[in-house]
Amino acid sequence: MSTGNGSNKLTLFALILGTFMTALDATIVSVALPTIAQELGEAGHDTSNVSWVLLIYTLMLCCFILLWSKVGTKIGYKKVFMAGIAVFSVSSLMIGLCGFIEELGLNAIIVLRAVQGLGAGMSMSMSLAMVSVYLPPEIRGTSTGAVTLAASAGTAFGPALGGVLTTIHWSYIFFINVPIGLICIFLCIRYLNTDERLPESRGGLDIPGVAFMLMMMFPLIYYLNVGLDIGWTSNEGLLLLTVMFVGAGLLAWWEGSRAKDPLISMRLIKEPQVCRSNIIVMVLFAAMAGSYLLLPYYLEFVQGYETIEYGLILIANSVGMMASGPLAGRIADRTGDCRVFAVAGALVCALGFFMMMFFDQDTALWYILLALFVMGAGLGMAIVGTTNHSFKFIRQGEEGHLSGLTNTFRQAGSSAGVAVLNAVFMTSILAAAVTLPEKLVPGFRHAFFVAVIIAMAAFAVAMTLRNTDEGTVTE
Repeated sequence: MSTGNGSNKLTLFALILGTFMTALDATIVSVALPTIAQELGEAGHDTSNVSWVLLIYTLMLCCFILLWSKVGTKIGYKKVFMAGIAVFSVSSLMIGLCGFIEELGLNAIIVLRAVQGLGAGMSMSMSLAMVSVYLPPEIRGTSTGAVTLAASAGTAFGPALGGVLTTIHWSYIFFINVPIGLICIFLCIRYLNTDERLPESRGGLDIPGVAFMLMMMFPLIYYLNVGLDIGWTSNEGLLLLTVMFVGAGLLAWWEGSRAKDPLISMRLIKEPQVCRSNIIVMVLFAAMAGSYLLLPYYLEFVQGYETIEYGLILIANSVGMMASGPLAGRIADRTGDCRVFAVAGALVCALGFFMMMFFDQDTALWYILLALFVMGAGLGMAIVGTTNHSFKFIRQGEEGHLSGLTNTFRQAGSSAGVAVLNAVFMTSILAAAVTLPEKLVPGFRHAFFVAVIIAMAAFAVAMTLRNTDEGTVTE
Protein backbone atom coordinates (compact mmCIF):
# COMPACT_ATOMS: atom_id res chain seq x y z
CA MET A 1 0.00 0.00 0.00
CA SER A 2 1.16 3.52 -0.68
CA THR A 3 2.59 4.98 2.47
CA GLY A 4 2.14 8.46 3.78
CA ASN A 5 -0.85 10.73 4.02
CA GLY A 6 0.25 12.68 0.92
CA SER A 7 0.44 9.52 -1.19
CA ASN A 8 -3.00 8.45 -0.03
CA LYS A 9 -4.44 11.81 -0.99
CA LEU A 10 -2.89 11.69 -4.46
CA THR A 11 -4.07 8.12 -4.94
CA LEU A 12 -7.60 9.19 -4.05
CA PHE A 13 -7.28 12.25 -6.29
CA ALA A 14 -6.40 10.00 -9.25
CA LEU A 15 -9.49 7.86 -8.66
CA ILE A 16 -11.68 10.95 -8.27
CA LEU A 17 -10.32 12.46 -11.49
CA GLY A 18 -10.99 9.32 -13.50
CA THR A 19 -14.48 8.86 -12.08
CA PHE A 20 -15.46 12.51 -12.50
CA MET A 21 -14.20 12.67 -16.07
CA THR A 22 -16.04 9.56 -17.27
CA ALA A 23 -19.29 10.53 -15.50
CA LEU A 24 -19.03 14.04 -16.95
CA ASP A 25 -19.06 12.77 -20.51
CA ALA A 26 -22.37 10.97 -20.00
CA THR A 27 -24.12 14.37 -19.87
CA ILE A 28 -21.71 17.02 -21.16
CA VAL A 29 -22.54 16.17 -24.78
CA SER A 30 -26.29 16.74 -24.44
CA VAL A 31 -26.16 20.53 -24.79
CA ALA A 32 -23.77 20.29 -27.74
CA LEU A 33 -25.92 17.96 -29.88
CA PRO A 34 -27.83 20.77 -31.69
CA THR A 35 -24.53 22.50 -32.49
CA ILE A 36 -22.96 19.27 -33.74
CA ALA A 37 -26.03 18.52 -35.86
CA GLN A 38 -26.06 22.00 -37.35
CA GLU A 39 -22.34 22.02 -38.12
CA LEU A 40 -22.30 18.57 -39.71
CA GLY A 41 -25.53 19.33 -41.55
CA GLU A 42 -24.05 22.45 -43.08
CA ALA A 43 -21.10 20.32 -44.15
CA GLY A 44 -23.44 18.00 -46.02
CA HIS A 45 -23.46 15.07 -43.62
CA ASP A 46 -26.46 13.08 -42.42
CA THR A 47 -27.45 14.26 -38.94
CA SER A 48 -30.66 12.26 -38.54
CA ASN A 49 -28.94 9.97 -36.02
CA VAL A 50 -27.05 12.63 -34.06
CA SER A 51 -28.73 11.40 -30.85
CA TRP A 52 -26.57 8.27 -31.16
CA VAL A 53 -23.60 10.43 -30.10
CA LEU A 54 -25.17 10.46 -26.64
CA LEU A 55 -26.90 7.07 -26.66
CA ILE A 56 -24.00 4.89 -27.83
CA TYR A 57 -21.82 6.11 -24.94
CA THR A 58 -24.46 5.12 -22.39
CA LEU A 59 -24.97 1.74 -24.05
CA MET A 60 -21.28 0.82 -24.12
CA LEU A 61 -20.79 2.09 -20.57
CA CYS A 62 -23.69 0.13 -19.10
CA CYS A 63 -23.44 -3.11 -21.03
CA PHE A 64 -19.80 -3.92 -20.31
CA ILE A 65 -19.16 -2.66 -16.76
CA LEU A 66 -19.57 -6.12 -15.23
CA LEU A 67 -17.25 -7.61 -17.85
CA TRP A 68 -14.51 -5.11 -16.98
CA SER A 69 -14.98 -5.74 -13.26
CA LYS A 70 -14.42 -9.45 -13.91
CA VAL A 71 -11.35 -8.75 -16.01
CA GLY A 72 -10.01 -6.55 -13.21
CA THR A 73 -10.29 -9.35 -10.66
CA LYS A 74 -8.22 -11.57 -12.98
CA ILE A 75 -5.44 -9.26 -14.20
CA GLY A 76 -5.48 -6.43 -11.65
CA TYR A 77 -7.61 -3.36 -10.96
CA LYS A 78 -4.85 -0.88 -11.74
CA LYS A 79 -4.21 -2.30 -15.21
CA VAL A 80 -7.86 -2.12 -16.22
CA PHE A 81 -8.33 1.34 -14.68
CA MET A 82 -5.30 2.81 -16.46
CA ALA A 83 -6.17 1.13 -19.75
CA GLY A 84 -9.66 2.59 -19.50
CA ILE A 85 -8.36 6.10 -18.87
CA ALA A 86 -5.94 5.75 -21.81
CA VAL A 87 -8.66 4.51 -24.19
CA PHE A 88 -11.00 7.24 -22.98
CA SER A 89 -8.40 10.00 -23.43
CA VAL A 90 -7.23 8.92 -26.89
CA SER A 91 -10.79 8.54 -28.18
CA SER A 92 -11.65 11.98 -26.71
CA LEU A 93 -8.77 13.51 -28.65
CA MET A 94 -9.89 11.83 -31.87
CA ILE A 95 -13.52 12.91 -31.43
CA GLY A 96 -12.37 16.48 -30.88
CA LEU A 97 -10.32 16.34 -34.08
CA CYS A 98 -13.46 15.27 -35.95
CA GLY A 99 -14.70 18.81 -35.41
CA PHE A 100 -11.92 20.09 -37.64
CA ILE A 101 -11.77 17.28 -40.23
CA GLU A 102 -14.95 17.44 -42.30
CA GLU A 103 -14.34 14.12 -44.05
CA LEU A 104 -14.75 12.12 -40.84
CA GLY A 105 -18.33 13.22 -40.16
CA LEU A 106 -21.00 11.90 -37.82
CA ASN A 107 -20.41 8.18 -38.31
CA ALA A 108 -16.80 8.47 -37.15
CA ILE A 109 -17.90 10.42 -34.07
CA ILE A 110 -20.47 7.75 -33.17
CA VAL A 111 -17.92 4.93 -33.53
CA LEU A 112 -15.37 6.83 -31.44
CA ARG A 113 -18.01 7.59 -28.79
CA ALA A 114 -18.62 3.83 -28.55
CA VAL A 115 -14.90 3.30 -27.93
CA GLN A 116 -14.93 6.15 -25.42
CA GLY A 117 -17.82 4.48 -23.60
CA LEU A 118 -15.88 1.23 -23.38
CA GLY A 119 -12.92 3.08 -21.86
CA ALA A 120 -15.22 4.85 -19.41
CA GLY A 121 -16.68 1.52 -18.31
CA MET A 122 -13.21 0.07 -17.72
CA SER A 123 -12.14 2.85 -15.38
CA MET A 124 -15.50 3.35 -13.69
CA SER A 125 -15.87 -0.35 -12.90
CA MET A 126 -12.57 -0.33 -11.00
CA SER A 127 -12.78 2.90 -8.99
CA LEU A 128 -14.63 1.66 -5.90
CA ALA A 129 -12.68 -1.60 -5.79
CA MET A 130 -9.40 0.32 -5.88
CA VAL A 131 -10.43 2.36 -2.84
CA SER A 132 -10.64 -0.90 -0.85
CA VAL A 133 -7.26 -2.11 -2.09
CA TYR A 134 -5.11 1.03 -2.33
CA LEU A 135 -6.24 3.06 0.67
CA PRO A 136 -6.00 2.29 4.41
CA PRO A 137 -9.11 1.10 6.31
CA GLU A 138 -9.38 4.23 8.47
CA ILE A 139 -10.17 6.46 5.46
CA ARG A 140 -12.01 4.02 3.19
CA GLY A 141 -15.44 5.32 4.12
CA THR A 142 -14.46 8.89 3.35
CA SER A 143 -12.67 7.84 0.17
CA THR A 144 -15.56 5.70 -1.07
CA GLY A 145 -17.81 8.67 -0.45
CA ALA A 146 -15.51 11.00 -2.39
CA VAL A 147 -15.33 8.68 -5.41
CA THR A 148 -19.07 8.12 -5.30
CA LEU A 149 -19.73 11.85 -5.17
CA ALA A 150 -17.33 12.39 -8.06
CA ALA A 151 -19.64 10.27 -10.23
CA SER A 152 -22.67 12.27 -9.11
CA ALA A 153 -20.92 15.63 -9.49
CA GLY A 154 -19.68 14.72 -12.97
CA THR A 155 -23.24 13.96 -14.04
CA ALA A 156 -24.44 17.24 -12.50
CA PHE A 157 -21.70 19.47 -13.95
CA GLY A 158 -21.96 18.00 -17.46
CA PRO A 159 -24.68 20.21 -19.00
CA ALA A 160 -23.33 23.42 -17.47
CA LEU A 161 -19.71 22.83 -18.48
CA GLY A 162 -20.82 21.60 -21.89
CA GLY A 163 -22.74 24.83 -22.45
CA VAL A 164 -19.70 26.95 -21.59
CA LEU A 165 -17.24 24.98 -23.75
CA THR A 166 -19.63 24.80 -26.70
CA THR A 167 -19.59 28.61 -26.89
CA ILE A 168 -15.93 28.19 -27.93
CA HIS A 169 -16.38 25.08 -30.11
CA TRP A 170 -18.04 21.73 -29.39
CA SER A 171 -14.72 19.91 -29.85
CA TYR A 172 -13.47 21.36 -26.56
CA ILE A 173 -15.92 19.25 -24.55
CA PHE A 174 -13.74 16.32 -25.69
CA PHE A 175 -10.35 18.02 -25.74
CA ILE A 176 -10.70 18.88 -22.05
CA ASN A 177 -10.48 15.16 -21.23
CA VAL A 178 -6.97 14.79 -22.63
CA PRO A 179 -4.96 16.75 -20.02
CA ILE A 180 -7.16 15.35 -17.23
CA GLY A 181 -6.52 11.83 -18.49
CA LEU A 182 -2.76 12.40 -18.69
CA ILE A 183 -2.66 13.71 -15.11
CA CYS A 184 -4.69 10.72 -13.93
CA ILE A 185 -2.37 8.21 -15.66
CA PHE A 186 0.72 9.94 -14.25
CA LEU A 187 -0.67 9.78 -10.71
CA CYS A 188 -1.54 6.10 -11.15
CA ILE A 189 1.96 5.23 -12.34
CA ARG A 190 3.59 7.28 -9.59
CA TYR A 191 1.46 6.44 -6.54
CA LEU A 192 -0.55 3.25 -7.12
CA ASN A 193 2.11 0.71 -6.16
CA THR A 194 0.17 -1.82 -4.10
CA ASP A 195 0.64 -5.51 -4.95
CA GLU A 196 -2.91 -6.68 -5.63
CA ARG A 197 -3.90 -10.14 -4.46
CA LEU A 198 -4.89 -11.82 -7.69
CA PRO A 199 -6.50 -15.27 -7.77
CA GLU A 200 -4.05 -18.14 -8.26
CA SER A 201 -6.27 -19.70 -10.91
CA ARG A 202 -7.10 -17.31 -13.74
CA GLY A 203 -9.52 -19.16 -15.95
CA GLY A 204 -11.06 -17.83 -19.12
CA LEU A 205 -13.86 -15.29 -19.18
CA ASP A 206 -17.48 -16.36 -18.90
CA ILE A 207 -18.30 -15.75 -22.60
CA PRO A 208 -21.91 -17.04 -22.45
CA GLY A 209 -22.48 -14.83 -19.40
CA VAL A 210 -21.14 -11.81 -21.30
CA ALA A 211 -23.42 -12.60 -24.25
CA PHE A 212 -26.50 -13.00 -22.05
CA MET A 213 -25.66 -9.84 -20.12
CA LEU A 214 -25.39 -7.93 -23.39
CA MET A 215 -28.66 -9.51 -24.57
CA MET A 216 -30.35 -8.17 -21.42
CA MET A 217 -28.72 -4.77 -20.96
CA PHE A 218 -28.55 -3.49 -24.55
CA PRO A 219 -32.30 -3.66 -25.32
CA LEU A 220 -33.13 -2.43 -21.78
CA ILE A 221 -30.97 0.70 -21.96
CA TYR A 222 -31.96 1.33 -25.58
CA TYR A 223 -35.67 0.98 -24.72
CA LEU A 224 -35.39 3.37 -21.79
CA ASN A 225 -33.66 5.98 -23.95
CA VAL A 226 -35.88 5.83 -27.07
CA GLY A 227 -39.15 4.47 -25.67
CA LEU A 228 -40.86 7.87 -25.70
CA ASP A 229 -39.99 8.35 -29.38
CA ILE A 230 -40.86 4.88 -30.68
CA GLY A 231 -43.80 4.33 -28.31
CA TRP A 232 -43.56 2.37 -25.07
CA THR A 233 -46.03 -0.25 -26.33
CA SER A 234 -45.13 -0.14 -30.02
CA ASN A 235 -44.08 -3.31 -31.84
CA GLU A 236 -40.44 -2.24 -31.66
CA GLY A 237 -40.74 -1.43 -27.97
CA LEU A 238 -42.39 -4.76 -27.13
CA LEU A 239 -39.73 -6.60 -29.15
CA LEU A 240 -36.98 -4.89 -27.15
CA LEU A 241 -38.69 -5.85 -23.89
CA THR A 242 -39.08 -9.45 -25.05
CA VAL A 243 -35.40 -9.75 -25.94
CA MET A 244 -34.49 -8.16 -22.61
CA PHE A 245 -36.58 -10.62 -20.57
CA VAL A 246 -35.26 -13.60 -22.52
CA GLY A 247 -31.71 -12.37 -21.95
CA ALA A 248 -32.40 -11.88 -18.23
CA GLY A 249 -33.79 -15.41 -17.94
CA LEU A 250 -30.85 -16.96 -19.75
CA LEU A 251 -28.40 -14.94 -17.65
CA ALA A 252 -30.01 -16.05 -14.39
CA TRP A 253 -30.05 -19.69 -15.54
CA TRP A 254 -26.45 -19.67 -16.73
CA GLU A 255 -24.91 -17.71 -13.87
CA GLY A 256 -26.89 -19.51 -11.22
CA SER A 257 -26.20 -23.12 -12.17
CA ARG A 258 -23.99 -23.52 -15.23
CA ALA A 259 -21.07 -21.08 -15.20
CA LYS A 260 -17.83 -22.41 -13.69
CA ASP A 261 -16.47 -18.88 -13.10
CA PRO A 262 -19.56 -16.64 -13.18
CA LEU A 263 -19.48 -13.13 -14.57
CA ILE A 264 -21.76 -12.07 -11.70
CA SER A 265 -21.12 -13.06 -8.11
CA MET A 266 -24.38 -14.77 -7.17
CA ARG A 267 -23.33 -14.61 -3.52
CA LEU A 268 -23.44 -10.81 -3.70
CA ILE A 269 -26.78 -10.85 -5.52
CA LYS A 270 -28.21 -13.09 -2.78
CA GLU A 271 -26.70 -11.04 0.08
CA PRO A 272 -29.71 -8.97 1.28
CA GLN A 273 -27.70 -5.98 2.51
CA VAL A 274 -25.71 -5.68 -0.72
CA CYS A 275 -28.84 -6.08 -2.84
CA ARG A 276 -30.82 -3.51 -0.84
CA SER A 277 -27.94 -1.04 -0.88
CA ASN A 278 -27.68 -1.26 -4.64
CA ILE A 279 -31.44 -0.88 -5.06
CA ILE A 280 -31.23 2.35 -3.04
CA VAL A 281 -28.35 3.59 -5.21
CA MET A 282 -30.27 2.71 -8.39
CA VAL A 283 -33.45 4.44 -7.22
CA LEU A 284 -31.67 7.61 -6.09
CA PHE A 285 -29.65 7.82 -9.31
CA ALA A 286 -32.95 7.52 -11.19
CA ALA A 287 -34.40 10.53 -9.35
CA MET A 288 -31.14 12.46 -9.70
CA ALA A 289 -30.61 11.85 -13.42
CA GLY A 290 -34.23 12.57 -14.27
CA SER A 291 -34.14 15.88 -12.41
CA TYR A 292 -30.81 16.83 -14.01
CA LEU A 293 -32.44 16.41 -17.41
CA LEU A 294 -35.34 18.73 -16.57
CA LEU A 295 -33.75 21.44 -14.41
CA PRO A 296 -31.86 23.21 -17.25
CA TYR A 297 -35.12 23.44 -19.22
CA TYR A 298 -36.93 24.93 -16.23
CA LEU A 299 -34.21 27.49 -15.58
CA GLU A 300 -33.93 28.48 -19.24
CA PHE A 301 -37.49 28.39 -20.57
CA VAL A 302 -39.48 29.26 -17.42
CA GLN A 303 -37.02 31.42 -15.47
CA GLY A 304 -35.27 32.87 -18.53
CA TYR A 305 -31.65 32.29 -17.47
CA GLU A 306 -28.81 32.02 -19.98
CA THR A 307 -26.72 28.85 -20.27
CA ILE A 308 -23.82 30.12 -18.16
CA GLU A 309 -26.23 31.52 -15.55
CA TYR A 310 -28.21 28.34 -15.03
CA GLY A 311 -24.98 26.37 -15.08
CA LEU A 312 -23.81 28.34 -12.05
CA ILE A 313 -27.20 27.91 -10.36
CA LEU A 314 -27.06 24.13 -10.75
CA ILE A 315 -23.76 24.07 -8.89
CA ALA A 316 -25.83 24.53 -5.70
CA ASN A 317 -26.80 20.87 -6.04
CA SER A 318 -23.17 19.76 -6.20
CA VAL A 319 -22.29 22.04 -3.28
CA GLY A 320 -24.91 20.22 -1.23
CA MET A 321 -23.37 16.87 -2.16
CA MET A 322 -19.86 18.03 -1.35
CA ALA A 323 -20.98 19.47 1.98
CA SER A 324 -22.77 16.34 3.21
CA GLY A 325 -21.10 13.40 1.48
CA PRO A 326 -17.52 13.64 2.80
CA LEU A 327 -18.84 14.51 6.27
CA ALA A 328 -21.03 11.41 6.23
CA GLY A 329 -18.05 9.33 5.13
CA ARG A 330 -15.82 10.64 7.92
CA ILE A 331 -18.44 10.04 10.61
CA ALA A 332 -19.14 6.55 9.25
CA ASP A 333 -15.41 5.79 9.37
CA ARG A 334 -15.40 6.63 13.11
CA THR A 335 -18.72 5.09 14.14
CA GLY A 336 -19.20 2.29 11.62
CA ASP A 337 -22.85 3.36 11.25
CA CYS A 338 -23.70 3.82 7.57
CA ARG A 339 -27.39 3.00 7.82
CA VAL A 340 -28.30 6.28 9.50
CA PHE A 341 -26.95 8.26 6.54
CA ALA A 342 -28.80 6.11 4.03
CA VAL A 343 -32.08 6.67 5.89
CA ALA A 344 -31.61 10.37 6.65
CA GLY A 345 -30.17 11.12 3.21
CA ALA A 346 -33.08 9.59 1.33
CA LEU A 347 -35.53 11.56 3.49
CA VAL A 348 -33.66 14.86 3.00
CA CYS A 349 -33.44 14.15 -0.74
CA ALA A 350 -37.22 13.66 -0.84
CA LEU A 351 -37.62 16.99 0.95
CA GLY A 352 -35.51 18.67 -1.73
CA PHE A 353 -37.67 17.26 -4.52
CA PHE A 354 -40.78 18.29 -2.56
CA MET A 355 -39.49 21.86 -2.45
CA MET A 356 -38.86 21.69 -6.21
CA MET A 357 -42.52 20.84 -6.80
CA PHE A 358 -43.31 24.51 -6.06
CA PHE A 359 -41.04 25.87 -8.80
CA ASP A 360 -42.87 28.23 -11.17
CA GLN A 361 -42.12 31.36 -13.21
CA ASP A 362 -42.17 33.58 -10.08
CA THR A 363 -39.96 31.43 -7.83
CA ALA A 364 -37.19 33.46 -6.18
CA LEU A 365 -33.57 32.54 -6.89
CA TRP A 366 -32.80 31.96 -3.20
CA TYR A 367 -35.54 29.32 -3.00
CA ILE A 368 -34.27 27.55 -6.12
CA LEU A 369 -30.74 27.47 -4.69
CA LEU A 370 -31.98 26.20 -1.32
CA ALA A 371 -34.07 23.42 -2.89
CA LEU A 372 -31.15 22.29 -5.04
CA PHE A 373 -28.79 22.38 -2.07
CA VAL A 374 -31.17 20.32 0.09
CA MET A 375 -31.67 17.74 -2.66
CA GLY A 376 -27.91 17.51 -3.22
CA ALA A 377 -27.18 17.21 0.50
CA GLY A 378 -29.63 14.33 0.78
CA LEU A 379 -28.14 12.59 -2.23
CA GLY A 380 -24.63 13.00 -0.85
CA MET A 381 -25.53 11.44 2.50
CA ALA A 382 -27.61 8.61 1.08
CA ILE A 383 -25.32 7.55 -1.74
CA VAL A 384 -22.21 7.62 0.45
CA GLY A 385 -24.04 5.79 3.24
CA THR A 386 -25.41 3.00 1.04
CA THR A 387 -22.21 2.51 -0.96
CA ASN A 388 -20.10 2.26 2.20
CA HIS A 389 -22.70 -0.03 3.75
CA SER A 390 -22.54 -2.54 0.90
CA PHE A 391 -18.76 -2.87 1.20
CA LYS A 392 -19.17 -4.12 4.78
CA PHE A 393 -20.73 -7.35 3.49
CA ILE A 394 -18.15 -8.54 0.96
CA ARG A 395 -15.40 -11.12 1.12
CA GLN A 396 -11.79 -10.58 0.18
CA GLY A 397 -11.44 -10.53 -3.60
CA GLU A 398 -15.05 -9.40 -4.21
CA GLU A 399 -14.21 -5.69 -4.39
CA GLY A 400 -14.18 -5.73 -8.19
CA HIS A 401 -17.45 -7.65 -8.38
CA LEU A 402 -19.20 -5.18 -6.09
CA SER A 403 -17.69 -2.14 -7.84
CA GLY A 404 -18.98 -3.36 -11.19
CA LEU A 405 -22.36 -4.33 -9.77
CA THR A 406 -22.82 -0.95 -8.06
CA ASN A 407 -21.92 0.98 -11.20
CA THR A 408 -24.26 -1.16 -13.30
CA PHE A 409 -27.14 -0.39 -10.92
CA ARG A 410 -26.24 3.31 -11.05
CA GLN A 411 -26.23 3.50 -14.83
CA ALA A 412 -29.43 1.48 -15.19
CA GLY A 413 -31.09 3.73 -12.62
CA SER A 414 -29.95 6.86 -14.42
CA SER A 415 -31.37 5.65 -17.74
CA ALA A 416 -34.65 4.65 -16.11
CA GLY A 417 -34.95 7.96 -14.27
CA VAL A 418 -34.40 10.01 -17.41
CA ALA A 419 -37.02 7.95 -19.24
CA VAL A 420 -39.63 8.08 -16.47
CA LEU A 421 -39.37 11.76 -15.50
CA ASN A 422 -39.13 12.87 -19.13
CA ALA A 423 -42.24 10.82 -19.99
CA VAL A 424 -44.16 12.33 -17.06
CA PHE A 425 -43.06 15.83 -18.07
CA MET A 426 -43.99 15.40 -21.73
CA THR A 427 -47.36 13.82 -20.94
CA SER A 428 -48.22 16.67 -18.57
CA ILE A 429 -47.35 19.54 -20.89
CA LEU A 430 -49.14 17.94 -23.84
CA ALA A 431 -52.26 17.69 -21.70
CA ALA A 432 -52.04 21.34 -20.56
CA ALA A 433 -53.92 23.91 -22.63
CA VAL A 434 -52.20 27.16 -21.60
CA THR A 435 -49.43 29.25 -23.13
CA LEU A 436 -45.72 29.26 -22.34
CA PRO A 437 -44.09 29.46 -19.84
CA GLU A 438 -47.14 28.47 -17.79
CA LYS A 439 -47.58 25.42 -20.00
CA LEU A 440 -44.31 23.94 -18.78
CA VAL A 441 -44.83 24.42 -15.04
CA PRO A 442 -47.34 21.55 -14.51
CA GLY A 443 -44.97 19.19 -16.29
CA PHE A 444 -42.09 20.07 -13.97
CA ARG A 445 -44.36 19.84 -10.92
CA HIS A 446 -45.63 16.37 -11.84
CA ALA A 447 -42.13 15.12 -12.69
CA PHE A 448 -40.69 16.34 -9.38
CA PHE A 449 -43.63 14.74 -7.55
CA VAL A 450 -42.61 11.43 -9.10
CA ALA A 451 -39.04 12.14 -7.92
CA VAL A 452 -40.41 12.56 -4.38
CA ILE A 453 -42.07 9.14 -4.63
CA ILE A 454 -38.85 7.60 -5.94
CA ALA A 455 -36.81 9.12 -3.08
CA MET A 456 -39.37 7.89 -0.53
CA ALA A 457 -39.07 4.40 -2.03
CA ALA A 458 -35.33 4.63 -1.35
CA PHE A 459 -36.14 5.71 2.22
CA ALA A 460 -38.40 2.68 2.69
CA VAL A 461 -35.67 0.29 1.52
CA ALA A 462 -33.05 2.11 3.64
CA MET A 463 -35.15 1.42 6.74
CA THR A 464 -34.59 -2.31 6.16
CA LEU A 465 -30.79 -2.03 6.27
CA ARG A 466 -28.93 -3.32 9.30
CA ASN A 467 -25.48 -2.37 10.56
CA THR A 468 -22.71 -4.85 11.22
CA ASP A 469 -19.76 -4.50 13.54
CA GLU A 470 -17.67 -6.65 11.26
CA GLY A 471 -15.49 -5.34 8.50
CA THR A 472 -15.08 -7.37 5.39
CA VAL A 473 -16.85 -10.70 5.60
CA THR A 474 -14.30 -13.48 5.29
CA GLU A 475 -16.06 -16.81 5.09
